[in-house]
Amino acid sequence: MEKWRSELTAAKSDQNESSSASPAPAQHGVADAQRGEPQLTEEALKSAAAAVRGALKKSAREQSATSWSRLRTQLGSALPRMTAADKIQVLVWVDQATPPDEALLSSLLAAGDSEFAPHYRSVAAALGLETPTNDDELQDVIEADAQQVFDNWRGR
Repeated sequence: MEKWRSELTAAKSDQNESSSASPAPAQHGVADAQRGEPQLTEEALKSAAAAVRGALKKSAREQSATSWSRLRTQLGSALPRMTAADKIQVLVWVDQATPPDEALLSSLLAAGDSEFAPHYRSVAAALGLETPTNDDELQDVIEADAQQVFDNWRGR
């Protein structure tokens, strides 16, 4: 992974030296994505949040965890390609509407997408919730939250 990043950085450096113009939007996007900054407009993220919230409610009713890959298939063009920061922001908006006495719908993504599970901390923190710093304990919280979501949405 480090070798790939080094080669990418070197290629960008070569491109910047050979051109005095501003970098193209795609080049700028790669740099922003590496810094963890959202890439999409607020409007696009809010639209994606509405679609994701609906899909997560459906998963909750079906009593199943999900993944970003499954959501992308399910939602098609309603779910644009997103950076990790975009996904976190989308889930923060998704769960702002979750009542404080209920587990976060985003726990279904964290439970079903192991690559996204560590980002659940960021979603919870943005919503003023605490999560364990230990990864094993976090996984236990995610599983418990997902089960609570299933219980809350059974029969809705």
